[in-house]
Amino acid sequence: MLGDFGKNHPVLVNVLGVIIVFFAAWYSLYLLIDVFTLHGQEAKVPSVRLMTLENAIHKIEEAGFEWEVSDSLFDERVKPGMVLEQEPRANAMVKKTRIIYLTINAYNPKTVNLPILSDISGRDAKNRLESMGFRYVSVDTVPSADEGLVLAVKVNGHPVTPGSKVSIKDQISIEVGDGKVPEMPIDVLPDDVQDSLRNKQRQRAASEPKSQYRQGPSSRSK
Repeated sequence: MLGDFGKNHPVLVNVLGVIIVFFAAWYSLYLLIDVFTLHGQEAKVPSVRLMTLENAIHKIEEAGFEWEVSDSLFDERVKPGMVLEQEPRANAMVKKTRIIYLTINAYNPKTVNLPILSDISGRDAKNRLESMGFRYVSVDTVPSADEGLVLAVKVNGHPVTPGSKVSIKDQISIEVGDGKVPEMPIDVLPDDVQDSLRNKQRQRAASEPKSQYRQGPSSRSK
């Protein structure tokens, strides 16, 4: 009977065969995806925060996960080598193929290059250093004709120059002028120093807001 049906309807038989092959291939692919993605084989991520790296690794591997140290930070309140953060977070349900990324506490504090802070206000200099991670920054006034501008930077009591490697744990002292010292007459200075000071004065004058009043003619011009 089936043979006669196939002879009488060859096109329909071919179409049915293609449909059967398609669904068989689709079901096989579904099973393969299910195997390779470990569908349904999820596990809870263990909590390893504030553990030593050795203990954290043991706990992660015991739960069936792999691990990787992705970053290091410095927190003086935590012992060096302790786990500060983990990703995925603790108690999350994830597949066992996921890698647990760890951030550990560095053994030494981070060091950065000291930026150029001259000719800006003490407040701006302090904000800039704190945004870079420095925690111990103070602003001290010293006698100078330049009021409020940074004159020098000291690290742990010692003068340093821009570009010096400084630990974010160091004590930073920013020295700014108090504006109470009269400016030295320019004419008594060497020519190159005079030119430099005059340039600074012109730049400062150009940056100041212009007066809304014009000065009237002097009595000499009358």
